[in-house]
Amino acid sequence: MTGTWRWTVGFGVFGALLTFLFQVSSNTIGTTLLRTLYAFLAYAALSLAVRYVLGILLRPAATARAALPEDERGAVIDLTTPDDGGGLTDLMKDQGADGKDRPVAGFQPLKPEKLVSLDHPKTEDVVHAVRRLTDE
Repeated sequence: MTGTWRWTVGFGVFGALLTFLFQVSSNTIGTTLLRTLYAFLAYAALSLAVRYVLGILLRPAATARAALPEDERGAVIDLTTPDDGGGLTDLMKDQGADGKDRPVAGFQPLKPEKLVSLDHPKTEDVVHAVRRLTDE
């Protein structure tokens, strides 16, 4: 477990104080003190459970090789996959060797009619767009 017993007691006191403050105005002092004691025990138990779980999760894991005795070393096999990125890298180097992309046979870029270039706009298209925007 991580931490000390002070965290458990502190968390229990916090829960008991919170319970006492909420109960003192609506219950008798005996009922309030009993519920405060129960709250202290519940919060302390919850704190212990959380500390235990955190202690297990935060404990550094022993490596598999260090845990094995000397005579059993080599029983664990580390498999690695080969790097297949070399072929793809060579293909990309061949494609861009001359600084330009080679055109693919049968490929033609799209030239849609509805898109208008902003470099050389036609006057009719600009007037039509302005009229459409002012109507809305």
